[in-house]
Formats: sequence, structure tokens, C-alpha cells
Amino acid sequence: MKKLFYFAALVLTLCVAACQNGGNKVTGSVNGGQDGDTVVIASMEFDTLQTTVIKNGTFSFEGVQDSAQLCYILWKSNANPETSIGAIVALEGAAITVKMDTAENVASEISGSPANEALSTLNKTEQEINKEAQAIFAVLSDTAATEEAQAAAQQQIEALSERMEELYKNFVSSNIQNIAGQAYLAQYASVFDDEFVCEQLAAVPADALSAPLRDLKKLYDEKAATAVGQPFKDIKAATPEGGDLSVSEVAANAKVLLIDFWASWCGPCRQEMPNVKAAYEKYHAQGFEIIGVSLDSDGDAWKKAIADLGMTWPQISDLKGWEAEGAQTYTVRAIPATVLIKDGKIVARDLRGEELAQKVAELLAE
Repeated sequence: MKKLFYFAALVLTLCVAACQNGGNKVTGSVNGGQDGDTVVIASMEFDTLQTTVIKNGTFSFEGVQDSAQLCYILWKSNANPETSIGAIVALEGAAITVKMDTAENVASEISGSPANEALSTLNKTEQEINKEAQAIFAVLSDTAATEEAQAAAQQQIEALSERMEELYKNFVSSNIQNIAGQAYLAQYASVFDDEFVCEQLAAVPADALSAPLRDLKKLYDEKAATAVGQPFKDIKAATPEGGDLSVSEVAANAKVLLIDFWASWCGPCRQEMPNVKAAYEKYHAQGFEIIGVSLDSDGDAWKKAIADLGMTWPQISDLKGWEAEGAQTYTVRAIPATVLIKDGKIVARDLRGEELAQKVAELLAE
């Protein structure tokens, strides 16, 4: 579901472009636009930085900034203020050319540097995939479509999702030395696998590490501390009964221990819980133990969910939601999340369903 969620965002992405440090000059045209229409350069927070108008079919901006800066270029129709086209550009001190097309409702071409040209090519591929996706989404939203058609459309969306992810991975790895690849890495790291993100972070020049990339590097350094093969880190929090319990206390009496991160408000957690419960009932007598770590903030809701879901294994929570110590310690950014431990070491993460049960059986048999 995570990749499908991000895929929906990716196919609607406009474009990112890049240049060199120093003075900037942006010139462009809007096919279908009219003289007098407004064109704006805005920050990523949509604060207006510069404004101009189309004159004789073109527009232009000039300026200087101390470092590379991602901005929006937005065209707005005076005749119809609700009609607009936007593109994201990275201003670094080079001459950028932007061509927009009202018929396509996109920036059709951005040039001025190798990165711009690479992104312009990427943008065209995005448009092609977007058109495919729109046709498939039309089937998914069609209440008259048969179950077979809906199932086929779902498979097509999943295939497009994988295709889009591979497209962006190739783009990042090919452009990681410039701001365009770095921007895509920072924005879509959560879609990529951890190994890929770490490889790309290592390839970014030290003096090019932006604030988002520094934050990303810090996150992945923290994730490395609780990766497979590392000793588990202890967590201690309150039990539903009001006492305190730690992971190490439960681990001391278990051959294999599962830390299960969940919350009462988490639908996927509730859907997965029967699988967790089945594994517990099947393997508990052989030494399999679970400790649930809830990311709840409402104690009554937490306790009610434990009872409703029939969770008979130990539970702890500091009722701090996403700020929970356990979530911070294990860099949990989505739930359900699992950490499997044997002999004091983390042996697997984020296993679910039959895959979890098979791994538990394998570890108990060793």
C-alpha cells in the first residue's frame, strides 16, 4: 500500500530542473497563454519571490541566490484564474528555458544544463505513465466495471507502480551528483529500499548535503543501529495494568522474541493481528514470545483494543503516539512494524503473515 500511495503522488509530479551557482536567468513561453498572463517564481512554501507577465509571447526572470534553490514557476491565466500550470526548477545560476503547454497542462520542456535535459526526458516519461494511470484509475472508479476488470486494473496499477519506482531509482543514481537527483532522493527516499538510499547518500558530495539530505542521513544512520544483525535495543514502558516492563525482561525468557509495533487506531495493524495471534498460539509453547509496543496516546482505546483483539501477550506503551520511545529507538515510521530477535540480535524486520510464521518456525528449529 505504501508504494501505491506514493505512486499516486509520483504520477502527478510536475518536474524538477537544475543549473549552476551564481546569477539566474529564466526565460520561457506558454503555448496557449496570452500576453498579460501572470508568471510567478515562488518558494516551495508558495511564497511569491518574483512576478512578471507574458509579453510578446514570452516571459523572463533574473536573479541571484547564495545556494541552489528549488522553486515553483507558475503560470496563471488572467482570463480564467483557476487555470494554471506549474513546474519546479532548481535555480543555481544558469540560463534556464521553460516551455509550457496549456493543452497538455504541463511544462513540456525545461533546458539549460545536463540535469535540466535529463529531467525534461523524465518529465515526458512521467506524462506517458500518467496517461496510462488515468485510464486505469477510470476503471477502478467505475462502479459498473466487473470484478475481473477491477482486478486486472489493480494489477496494472501495481505494475505501473513498480515501473515508476524503477524509473526514479535509475534517475536518482544517474543524477546523484547534481541537485536534481539529490532532490528526488530526498523527496522519495521512503519509496526506495534502504540499501539503495544508503548507497546514494554515500555518493552525494559532502558539500552538497542539503538540510533534507542531512536529516535523511541522520535517519538512516539511526536505522543502521537497529538493522538486521545488530544487538537489539531495550525499551521500557508502562503496561496496561500500570506497572513497568522492558523488552529485555521478556527476551530473557524467550527463544525467539517479536517486538510488534501497532496502535488501536491503525487499520492495517488490526488486519494483521489475526496472523500475529495465530503465530503466537502455534509457537508460544516452543519458546516464541511477543511484546506489543503501542503507538497509542489514548490509554482507554489502547486497553480496549487489546481486549477486543484477544492479544494475550505482554503489552507496553508510553502513550506518546509517534513520539513513543520505542518508535524513536527503532526508527519506526509506519505501522504495523515488527522486529524479530534471537540470541540478543535482530534477525529480521517487518515480516508479516505467513512469512512471519515461517521465519519463527525456522528460528525455533535451529
